Amino acid sequence: MRVPHLLPILLLAVFAAVFAPATGRALEAGAGRADITPPVGTPMNGYGARMGRGSEGVHDPIWARALYLDDGTTRVFLVGMDLVAVNPELRARVLELAPDLVPPENIILTATHTHNGQGGMTRKMPVRLVSGRFMPDVLESTAMGITRAMQEAYDSRTRAAIGFGTAKQTGLTNNRRFSGGPRDEQIGVILVEDADGNPISVVANMAAHPTSIGDADMYQFSADYPGFFYTEMEKLTRPECVPIFLNGTQGNQTIGNPENKSDWARTESVGRLLAQRAKEVINGINCGEATLRVASAEPALPLALAGDMMPKSVFLQTLEINDLLMTFLPGEACVEIGLELRRRALELGYAAQFSVGLSNDYIMYFVPKHLYAEQNYEAAMNFYGPRIEDWFYREFTRLMGKSEAVPDPAPVEPATVEEIPGGLLLNLAGDPKSIGEARGRAFAEDLRLRWRQRIVEPLRSGAWTPPQSAWAYWPKFLEPSTLMVPMLGMAARPLLKDTPDTAFLEMEGLAAGAGLPFDAVWLLQSASTFDALADKSPLFSAPICTMAAAVGLPAGADDLLVARNLDWRWDNELPVVTKVRPDTGRAYVQVGFSWNAGVFTGMNDAGLVLCMERTADAQGAKAMQGPPVEMVLRDLLQNAEKPEAAIAALQALTHARGVHVLVAGFDGKKPAAAVVEFGQAVTVRRTDKEGLLLGMDPASPATPPEDQARYARFAELAAEKRIVGDREMQRILGDTGDGKGGPEQIWNSATRHSVVFVPKSGKVHVAFPGKDGGPGPHTTLSLKD
Repeated sequence: MRVPHLLPILLLAVFAAVFAPATGRALEAGAGRADITPPVGTPMNGYGARMGRGSEGVHDPIWARALYLDDGTTRVFLVGMDLVAVNPELRARVLELAPDLVPPENIILTATHTHNGQGGMTRKMPVRLVSGRFMPDVLESTAMGITRAMQEAYDSRTRAAIGFGTAKQTGLTNNRRFSGGPRDEQIGVILVEDADGNPISVVANMAAHPTSIGDADMYQFSADYPGFFYTEMEKLTRPECVPIFLNGTQGNQTIGNPENKSDWARTESVGRLLAQRAKEVINGINCGEATLRVASAEPALPLALAGDMMPKSVFLQTLEINDLLMTFLPGEACVEIGLELRRRALELGYAAQFSVGLSNDYIMYFVPKHLYAEQNYEAAMNFYGPRIEDWFYREFTRLMGKSEAVPDPAPVEPATVEEIPGGLLLNLAGDPKSIGEARGRAFAEDLRLRWRQRIVEPLRSGAWTPPQSAWAYWPKFLEPSTLMVPMLGMAARPLLKDTPDTAFLEMEGLAAGAGLPFDAVWLLQSASTFDALADKSPLFSAPICTMAAAVGLPAGADDLLVARNLDWRWDNELPVVTKVRPDTGRAYVQVGFSWNAGVFTGMNDAGLVLCMERTADAQGAKAMQGPPVEMVLRDLLQNAEKPEAAIAALQALTHARGVHVLVAGFDGKKPAAAVVEFGQAVTVRRTDKEGLLLGMDPASPATPPEDQARYARFAELAAEKRIVGDREMQRILGDTGDGKGGPEQIWNSATRHSVVFVPKSGKVHVAFPGKDGGPGPHTTLSLKD
């Protein structure tokens, strides 16, 4: 034998094994659990219908379960609790009581979201309407139980190995809002074993609401299906194993019923099948050493309409176990957000990604932009605007070890404002969001003033309190606007449905530039529509306007003229003419106010003119099923050229009520004009021949008397001359009649701007009220410049 010759080779092999770079580090791990079920009679949390009433019994225990991990460099506590949420008071107390072994930023607290756990742990209103009266002893005993589980996990630590895997599930979850809608079909599993291969802990991640317990058992404490998952997993592994359940992006996800069972049998079925599916994943996991990475930040949140009821920043965490990325969200995200986070993580090179909701805090729901206008609970409970998903993508990407630095978007410079007689001129260019942000920055102070005057103050004063509603009984010592403002914002959400992207983006920019929540800007846009509802008075009074088109011979060589007065309730508006050159589509001019992203009065460089007026017709609930017409007009000005295309788009707005839109322009070289009337049906009045087309028919019995008088006067003045040129149109629009300023006059005390459009030449003549309230001098602008 030549053993001496083998000895150097063997020594080299040993040294190579000892000193070779490792893919992970030697791991220590431990797991612990504590029963945190409170006494019967403790307030329950989860359902508003319970109003925080006390429990009547215990069906199964409420648990806190903790996993301790230490790779020699990074220590982590991962804690799962059978609670509806992790409220700030509970997290703060747990961090105070936690073993001084792990940095606070490395302690991850998550709730399973059972709706049959304890409440009573927050002082905040209106949360206490759901969670019940604040009980310090419940907060203390729950926090102490959680820290007992953490201490047990640390005390039981041993050399360990870890691995992860995923599997597809079918039938365990459903989209609770849309049949066949998006689901997260992934079950994520983490397996932690001791040196002998015995499971220390099994962590399962799945996205589904634990709300399976029926009315008859609504007042029984229970962990819901996660409790049955624990029991089954302990049977499938060993009693010493500590299973932990981490809920996913379950905002719009509920459990399925794959075994077609009911009541507790259904709850047990889902928990058992989840454990069995997770066990199948375990069988394919090869555990080994680990490199742990925890990252955290507390970034500022987007502005929220709920003000002081919602936090201004929130704690975010990620945990990386080798190539597994876990993102911890502080509330209930809809599944679309979790799926997109996973797509981005895998694209960066992670082997797997688990989203964990209800972590470290609870700031309600997060919905993707395309669901923001839906009339459902998730959208209504999304307080941080339509781009909260983008905020999460950006902030979590910044925490990912495999990502590059993510800069903040560069701010847009405010637009240059030029004074013209009686008003201001604004020149904007770029994409819709940049246009909105430049406008918002230019008029930030005015927009914030309008918000306070038009929305907040009327709510505080009670001027907008519906006389026959619960608000009439609101306690005098409580500030009503705190709750009424976000509720008003929720009520306005449905109007966003089908709002053109151009208008939506411009409003986002307007909000960003003005330093206001998106919903605040949206309320300023939609409040006049609210006011037209019979049961929504008195928000904004609907404008009573005058508009007319002279077609053919009456317009002389110009072939087409459009005259328009806008009447508006408030006399302290900031009048603005805005010339817009978007990066795509048509350039256009609109005449309005500092805050309005929609268009009341405008023309584009193709000569298409669009003006709108509201009628005295009461609007029904159907008007709340789509965007205000002015938002559609803004999109048409940018993207349409011919009158017929605009008319066809308007006819598709079957939700609109109580609005007339004057459409005018050229079909080739032929001038054309029409009035699209939104009543109980959509009708179109056209000019079949040369002549004058009025915004309302003064001879129609459906036209209110004041409108009849105003339009009859307009027709009378226009008939005095065979050709009505642009100067004559200016004179007619400035007619004050008896000088008393009543709404029957063309120019009255509510007139805020007067405009004559000359589509053929692209000229716009604009006048605002003078110091005496009468018509001021006209300013002539051109879209051809």
